[in-house]
Amino acid sequence: MSVGSPRVIHQSSSTERLLAGPKFRSRRRRSTGARRTSRTELATVLVAAFGLLLCAGAVSALLSPPQFRIVKHLFYALIAVLLLRDFSAAVRVARRDPWIWALVGLMCASALWSDYSAAILKRGLVTFQTTTFGLYLALRLSLNDQVRVLAWVLAVTLAANLVFLVVTPASAFMIYGGETAFMGFLGHKNAVGLLTALALPVFLLQASTRSAGGWVMLSGIVVAAVLLVLSRSLTGASVGLTLCMIVALRPVSTRLRRPAILLLPPAVLVMITIAATAGLTDEVLALLGRDPTLTGRTEIWRDALPAILERPLLGHSVVNFWQRDAVKKSGVWFSNAHNGFLQQLINHGVLGLALLVLQISSTLLHAVRWHGRHAVQRAIWPICIGSLFLLYNLAEVVLMIENSLVWVLVVATSLGVRRAAGRRRGGPGPPKAKG
Repeated sequence: MSVGSPRVIHQSSSTERLLAGPKFRSRRRRSTGARRTSRTELATVLVAAFGLLLCAGAVSALLSPPQFRIVKHLFYALIAVLLLRDFSAAVRVARRDPWIWALVGLMCASALWSDYSAAILKRGLVTFQTTTFGLYLALRLSLNDQVRVLAWVLAVTLAANLVFLVVTPASAFMIYGGETAFMGFLGHKNAVGLLTALALPVFLLQASTRSAGGWVMLSGIVVAAVLLVLSRSLTGASVGLTLCMIVALRPVSTRLRRPAILLLPPAVLVMITIAATAGLTDEVLALLGRDPTLTGRTEIWRDALPAILERPLLGHSVVNFWQRDAVKKSGVWFSNAHNGFLQQLINHGVLGLALLVLQISSTLLHAVRWHGRHAVQRAIWPICIGSLFLLYNLAEVVLMIENSLVWVLVVATSLGVRRAAGRRRGGPGPPKAKG
């Protein structure tokens, strides 16, 4: 025992020296760094999920208007702080799509020639806040992660609407155009149509990738389809079906190496909408039990021409005032033109419309090119969002709007696909965000 004791002491001191050596310290630093990275990623996901829930209307349903305003301002203040911490990286990502910032800048600048300058400036600034949240998503989350977080946010929102339908069925419906339609806690059937049209391709993408929670995604498809039918939203149904067709066509476009095939479904829907506006589908719509004027939309579109000609270059810069004469003629009240391109032409003239068309077309072009270089399923996500933005603006207005889920996703996806394409070419990408 007396001989063995020193050996034990010697081994112990050798072990201590090994544990104190540079290799162990390096391992310990890597372990600590991994834990910090994991906490940072979790915080990023929580911030992103809360912001998407806020823009989807789930947060406002739980709070009173004053409470919601406080929460909203605190959230956007947090986003500003997080972006300022990585200001140089945020700028590098933001400048990849100048059309987005030109659109928001024109909206703010239009206060100079508006009859309601203070209101327009306020609207422009809060829209800028919403746009910065999209920038935050593009900076901190990859396109795959954006789809993953959005899928769970939409699942929670649709499940909450389903619970609302079961618990308070009398408050879950509205009368619109003589029909009873589901509006949930979102306040309008068209909001339900938009949310479900977005959810269908998202759930389909997630289910097809066989990721965790696949059964939730399949259940989400069923719930989204049921709520879409109850909402009686023709726009939501047509756009949702079109986006699902884009997802279904992905294997064909990959096999043929023709990513432009994915633009065929939205192109067909654009032509059908143009035909409906021209009155060429009146008989078909009548057979389907739908109003040939698309609930008065076509009449509003025709009567909006005088307002456009009054200020063709820079527009009126404000909604809710231009359409009063059109409402008198049609007998239907509209809070907007129910066409995003027409609304942009009224609000910001030919210049605003040109910027909007450039933004949509350039995003779709980048999305198609990027999908052509990637065989993964989620590579079609930018095409889905670009198509949604294009198609929904044919019958609704989903432009630069405060707390607009679609606008946030357009910004995040547009900047994200350009960032990914830049890295693919070997160009300098922005560094990883801090904290």
